[in-house]
Amino acid sequence: MADIVLYAESTWQSPWVFHAMVALAELGVRHKLEIVPLPMPAERRAELQRLAVIGKVPVLVDGDVAIGESLAITEYLAERFAPPAHPRLFPAALGDRARARQLMSFVRTSLFALREDRPTTSVFQRPVHTPLSEAARKDADELVRVVDTILPAGAQHLFGAWSIADADLALALMRLVANSDPVPERLVEYALAQWSRDSIRRYLAYIPTTP
Repeated sequence: MADIVLYAESTWQSPWVFHAMVALAELGVRHKLEIVPLPMPAERRAELQRLAVIGKVPVLVDGDVAIGESLAITEYLAERFAPPAHPRLFPAALGDRARARQLMSFVRTSLFALREDRPTTSVFQRPVHTPLSEAARKDADELVRVVDTILPAGAQHLFGAWSIADADLALALMRLVANSDPVPERLVEYALAQWSRDSIRRYLAYIPTTP
């Protein structure tokens, strides 16, 4: 079997590279990382466009298959490396899988003001101390409402067992937790429990420390 290659950006700040790398780690799939410098050189962008049409990272290459966009990558991996030989990336129940996709689409297509005020650099490296803007506070309130609604009482995972949606929602919450913004305690505990998973700790180990 040909090695799987994941193209990842050199700053280690992309939430979508984070998503793909956590998925690969959870599956235990042997793979090679191909680091792409940012800003991306024109020739490297052209290479990614030839491979996967969309010239941005992450891109997963598996033999003659090349896929861009993080959610498409994990959908592919979940089918390519399916149970029982590999752990699940998505919930077992059909309805829960649909809800997991709904939540992952939510963090990709909304929360723009929160993402602006609390970038991943403030989660992975250096917290910020500026107050949230009004728009970012509304985003934060909506994020908290969504997670608080769907996370069962006393649960460590959204759907009974861990899924890749837990990684995405934890990262979204960590935009608040890591910057000491107010978050209900049970959601703090949920986010930190995900942050302690081996797959996420392995990703964090790639991020250079800052003084």
